[in-house]
Amino acid sequence: MVENLSRFRFHMKRTRVVLVIVILFSGVFGTIYAVNSWISVPVGSAMLIVDATTKSISDPIIGPAGGFYINGFKKMLGLQYGVSVYIATDTFEGTIACFSSDQLEMQIQVLIRWSLDASKLKALYINYPSLNYKQKTVQSIMEKTIRFVTKNFTALETIAFREGVSRTIEEEVAKAITKEASLGDAVIDLSLDVKNIGYPKKYTDAIEDKLAAEQAKIQAQFEYERTLTLARAEAESKIIVANGTKEAMRTIISITGQTNSTRIAELYLTLEALKTMAPNTQSFIVIFGSEGIPLVYPLTTNSTAP
Repeated sequence: MVENLSRFRFHMKRTRVVLVIVILFSGVFGTIYAVNSWISVPVGSAMLIVDATTKSISDPIIGPAGGFYINGFKKMLGLQYGVSVYIATDTFEGTIACFSSDQLEMQIQVLIRWSLDASKLKALYINYPSLNYKQKTVQSIMEKTIRFVTKNFTALETIAFREGVSRTIEEEVAKAITKEASLGDAVIDLSLDVKNIGYPKKYTDAIEDKLAAEQAKIQAQFEYERTLTLARAEAESKIIVANGTKEAMRTIISITGQTNSTRIAELYLTLEALKTMAPNTQSFIVIFGSEGIPLVYPLTTNSTAP
């Protein structure tokens, strides 16, 4: 009886130990399973659940989100996993070396922005399992398109029509990326900015020297035309004065009957002096005598000439 009781107690103790071990194991396993099953998706991202056994890809889980979306056991075995994809505004900025139609190397600095359509992520992931579409396709298309566009312009045209060239680059790159079948229409809200078109220093120095020479030429031409205009104006003024002098002398000859050139000149100078004095003195009348001698009679407000 005592022996049976001892055996019973031994079995109960062993059972309790086994139960404790099972409970502990279940708790640890359950915790590990739960941790591996939990998926957290941040804002601006989406999550695809990929199952290697069934070859299936789930619909995207849009962040922010969290839940037991995955089979923890399969995840521990590497048979199921989550793929996080950034779908908010992404960017790529770089400088692309290209050539003009006259073989001048240029450095085109660009900034491209885009977002991803979450509903098209499955197709994008199938084509790009490493999600390297940015480097493999977007960047590649941009470089090829820009190099193709710049070959249609000379270096001087890219300077003279800079805005038009930049706009052509932006339009052609957007068109090429939109048409790329491997992206599966996943790339949306695409925009491209040409930030700068750089040229070799020797070329820019040559352009600056040429512009400076052209400005100097324009300035020299302006000074020449200005000097010529002033000279013409002065000549015309002298002609007008000469013609006036000639007419004045003819008038003196007709009035005085003088033929002596010296006397005519004296009379002309006298009249010019009187004309100069007139604004600063009272009114007067000039009468030429028989000898051509001018007689000056001042006038008062109420006086009249004799």
